[in-house]
Amino acid sequence: MNDSNAIIHGSQMTKGFNHTILIVDDEEKIGKALERLIKKIGARSFYAASGPQALDFIQQSKDQLSMILSDQRMPGMDGTQFLEKARAVTPDTVRFLITGYADINAISDAVNRGAVHRFITKPWDNDDLLEMIKSGLQYYELIIENRNLFALAKQQNTRLYNLSQELKQKAAAHKRVIVQKEKQILQLKKRLEKRSDEADYFEQIEKLLGDHQMFEKDRIVLCYRAVMKDVFLKFKDLAARNGFFMPTESEPNHKV
Repeated sequence: MNDSNAIIHGSQMTKGFNHTILIVDDEEKIGKALERLIKKIGARSFYAASGPQALDFIQQSKDQLSMILSDQRMPGMDGTQFLEKARAVTPDTVRFLITGYADINAISDAVNRGAVHRFITKPWDNDDLLEMIKSGLQYYELIIENRNLFALAKQQNTRLYNLSQELKQKAAAHKRVIVQKEKQILQLKKRLEKRSDEADYFEQIEKLLGDHQMFEKDRIVLCYRAVMKDVFLKFKDLAARNGFFMPTESEPNHKV
């Protein structure tokens, strides 16, 4: 088959997942037979006549390959060589190798190296082959789902970490504000206590009047008593007008 028509579009996808299968075989009739078989499960298929053509298709295609079905005996590049190269380009793709009994030893080595997930011996039974293909596609779906879940978990962990760091920064800033406010409250409390201890208004008035020789000490006491009596009478009158009772003592004691 020539290069111009080496790659042929096939059928559509399976239900719920866009599966694409690449068939690689130098015999076109085998490729066509596999395409008809794959059509029964609703997967989309492409055909390439050789390993190099298939590698070109993989590198240029925008489609994600679910599976590769490759023949072993092909000119130029055999199936195991091709699948090893394909694995480097699309490592998640499930790789099946179609071979005869004479190549079992070589194929077993390829399976052990991880280049091939499974090998299919010729001649095959179509029903058995379809079941193997379905199983391979389910395995591919698990790979993709696990990869997506891992990526989602990684993204969520990153978001949680960033949120945690942001909360820690806000908590630290809030704590600094609280510490600063506590310091300010403590300073204010000390100032108020100091002023309260120093505040003796009667002595201050007495000293002020005495310094200016306005009153003698006895007269200051009399003045104080007069003021307190006047204040007491005004409060007594206010209490009476509002229905309260006050004692008759009108001259509070003040020790000088």
